[in-house]
Amino acid sequence: MYVDAGMSHARPPAGVEVDPATYALFGARFFAGPAFGSFYGALAADGSSADWIGGRLGASYRSPMPGRLGWAVTGVISGFSLGDPTPYKAATVRLVPEARLSSGRTAWVLRGYSGAGRSDVTDTSQEPEVSFEADLWMYGVGLETSRPIGPTQAWLGVDAYNTAGGAYYSAYVGSVGSIGTAIWGVAVRLWDTPNDVEAELNVSVSVPLGSRWSTQVAGGRSGPDPLLASPAGVDGSAVVSWSVLAPAREPPPVASLGEGQPTMVLFSLEYDDAANVSVIGDFSAWEPIALSRQGTNWVGRVPMEPGLYHFGFLVDGEWFVPEHAPGKVTDDFGRINATLVVPGSDSEGE
Repeated sequence: MYVDAGMSHARPPAGVEVDPATYALFGARFFAGPAFGSFYGALAADGSSADWIGGRLGASYRSPMPGRLGWAVTGVISGFSLGDPTPYKAATVRLVPEARLSSGRTAWVLRGYSGAGRSDVTDTSQEPEVSFEADLWMYGVGLETSRPIGPTQAWLGVDAYNTAGGAYYSAYVGSVGSIGTAIWGVAVRLWDTPNDVEAELNVSVSVPLGSRWSTQVAGGRSGPDPLLASPAGVDGSAVVSWSVLAPAREPPPVASLGEGQPTMVLFSLEYDDAANVSVIGDFSAWEPIALSRQGTNWVGRVPMEPGLYHFGFLVDGEWFVPEHAPGKVTDDFGRINATLVVPGSDSEGE
């Protein structure tokens, strides 16, 4: 579980006559097996802006032993409430099935999208007040490919949605990498919506501050939401996170052994109650590599070429990433992956 606190700033979409707003942001996130959830609240620094609260609860189920072919299905229930001067409420349910094909270190993902919900906005400028309710629905499909490129992981894809408000189409490209212990990410998406063409840009940097603390700075232009029919807007945030359940001191689960190429990487996981433990990641085309028991630890050595990799462990067939794993990132469906960077010969001399 993670507790977050920080500041955020949001500017309205072009053509919308609403003042920019700055918020004090607070909330919490959790990941427990296939389940995940979050709850956030924001207090406006300016009395003319509205406070808001929002949360989501979901679960993601994946093929237990992912290899060349895999599948996943994710369901998410979410709610959002915006206060005066323009009260707004929305509740949605989304379902995302996924089929994955891995070929070497390249992955192809075919996704389906479906969702339904309801929104309610009140116009307080009129006497008497007028409320507008809307039934929300959408369905769509998307195709994405991803591959490590040098020390980064890059992906690109396309999506198409049919919604209560019309058709949405998007094309996107993104990348994630590391500089020392910091993890950075950049994503660009172009939207064709029923109202206009929208551009989306998101940039983020996450830096660990010890075993329990980390900070993240993110900003850019957020994209529209096809289900909620919300337009794009400009926002930014700076958040400090505290990992409630993280161990105060524990060695990382990976270590490099020796020099030269390929590099031998040692994976070590302390898990006394397990019957079988494997490490699995894009370095193995998501094929599990069995680890050997040594006392209460499970260990294994894997030869790896230079690059950036995402990985986790399979403990008795269940996905597991320890709290102290390096460079933890959350994928689109709430599952946490650890990040490992194997340096090349050029970076070793710097």
